[in-house]
Amino acid sequence: MRTSAIPLTQPIATVTRPPVEWRREPFRIFFPLAVLLGWIGVGHWLLYTLGITESYSGFLHGQVMMQAFMMALAIGFLLTALPRRTQGPPPSALEMGLAIAALLTITGAALAQRWALAQAAYGALFLLLLQFTVRRFVGRTAGRRPPASFVLVPIGVAHGLAGAALIAVATRPGMPEWVIALGRLFVEQGVFLCLAVGVGSLVLPLMGGAPPPADVGSSPAERWKVAGYAGLGLTILTSLILEAAGWVRLGPLLRAAVVAGGLGIGGGAWRAPGKPGLHRRLAWLAVWMMPLGLVGAGLFPDLRIAALHVLFIGGFSLMGFTVATHVSLTHLDLEELALGRPRAVAVLGFTVLLAMLARVAADLSHTYFDHLGWAAGLWLAGSAVWLAFLGPRLLGLRR
Repeated sequence: MRTSAIPLTQPIATVTRPPVEWRREPFRIFFPLAVLLGWIGVGHWLLYTLGITESYSGFLHGQVMMQAFMMALAIGFLLTALPRRTQGPPPSALEMGLAIAALLTITGAALAQRWALAQAAYGALFLLLLQFTVRRFVGRTAGRRPPASFVLVPIGVAHGLAGAALIAVATRPGMPEWVIALGRLFVEQGVFLCLAVGVGSLVLPLMGGAPPPADVGSSPAERWKVAGYAGLGLTILTSLILEAAGWVRLGPLLRAAVVAGGLGIGGGAWRAPGKPGLHRRLAWLAVWMMPLGLVGAGLFPDLRIAALHVLFIGGFSLMGFTVATHVSLTHLDLEELALGRPRAVAVLGFTVLLAMLARVAADLSHTYFDHLGWAAGLWLAGSAVWLAFLGPRLLGLRR
């Protein structure tokens, strides 16, 4: 029996990972970046509580969390989802680079208290997002149209641009107090209430196992939905103006009704998700934390800041993490994990909700900063566990 020797020069077969397509899957970059930016915004309170820093700024904390952390999550989702929905081209390397640069500039400028620069970068980020969205939905390469709820995306962008302009103007001496108040309301609530309802009405049905909403213009009913969602967006805008004008009860209560109706009916959140998966249950819970926080702020104006952290922590941040979890697990072919209860997701949900309770309790206690420190530490711990779980997979270091 004859045998042939294997030449010594023949290459040995190796198992290699497929290359990571960063442009087609930009969430791989923006989701980990969001967590790092969130650590800066939340770590600000922990450092002060531990005595490492000598001063604190609630304004800095709020701006970094809403303009950098939450925006990085939103950018990661939209740059991934919009090309897939429209069957259009992915973001260019330049668009991704500019978005990253804007997020880093926002954070760095806020830390340096260069508020005008931070708002300029924030506005530039919205203009980048706007042109990206418009080009994919109205361009020649667009294979599909957006759902009716996406009319809230440009309305959210308008809130962001107006809020950035108002905050930048408010840094000048002699400006009336309502300017900064309205600017903060636009940035901290208007933007993401619009995005939560607009994008959530597409994402929540998909997460729950329901069919996606139809394209706008596909039927007369869908055209009427556009008008309905636009009305929701204008109602959010009106409620913010009313609150800045002194209607501190009516404004939040009006927004609570809009969010509950938009996500409950439009997003199907009036019923529990139809598919298993812990992150789906947490997303459903986050939906209802939003109107709950707004109702609390409207009913108890003296505890407005505490109540709004139900919206910010239990609503916005938990929703951001759960949507990021869903996008990551489904796009990385980890559907088995998406249908289960990964420990990291359980830790995230527990620590974020406990952080929310600690922050709310701070305003009711005699140890305000101690509670803020605990809230910050819990949020940081939960996000660190989440990043350790998904980070290596997102960066292509682990399958």
